[in-house]
Amino acid sequence: MKKLSGLLVFLLFLMILVMFLSTMNILDLSNVLGFSRTATSVLQILRSESLLFLATDRITTYIYTDIDENSLLLGNREGLLIMKVTYLYGLDLDRLTEDSLEQNFNSITVHLPDVEMLDMSPDLSTVEIYTKTSGLVWLYDRIAGTDMQEELLNQFDSVATDFASSEDLLPERSIIVARLNDFAPVLSEYAGTDILFE
Repeated sequence: MKKLSGLLVFLLFLMILVMFLSTMNILDLSNVLGFSRTATSVLQILRSESLLFLATDRITTYIYTDIDENSLLLGNREGLLIMKVTYLYGLDLDRLTEDSLEQNFNSITVHLPDVEMLDMSPDLSTVEIYTKTSGLVWLYDRIAGTDMQEELLNQFDSVATDFASSEDLLPERSIIVARLNDFAPVLSEYAGTDILFE
């Protein structure tokens, strides 16, 4: 019994020593303990609405991104972030130049710039973060200064950007041009000549 108690005290002392060396950057626990990480993301489009006045599309999605780390020695670290993000797509009118306007005898043709993502806005009021760790991982995180919530938030931008690219959210140029040409007669009244968007 005394030998068992002595062994437990020795193991506890050894663990405290290893964590102390880790905080002093003398020992890298991540290499010693062999964490392996897998990260997956699931996203869902909630709403797509047309904004005719600005000739843009606004797409609202929920982002689900999670982290799952496993260590044979310390146990598991799991985290899940859920957040709503809004993408704005359309035309950057600052890209229009004098060459973008072509004046004919009885009309003006506007050569529009390429359609692009104008803004990506996370709704921080919708953030939900869930974390679950073993006791040893929790202790390691406190000593090493690891913050899983911060890690989840830091990977948000890349996940949201990758999603927009992989799901091809960029609206078709022809659809935006058609919307503008539907609105062109109103502008033509003010301009005193026909206006055509291309």
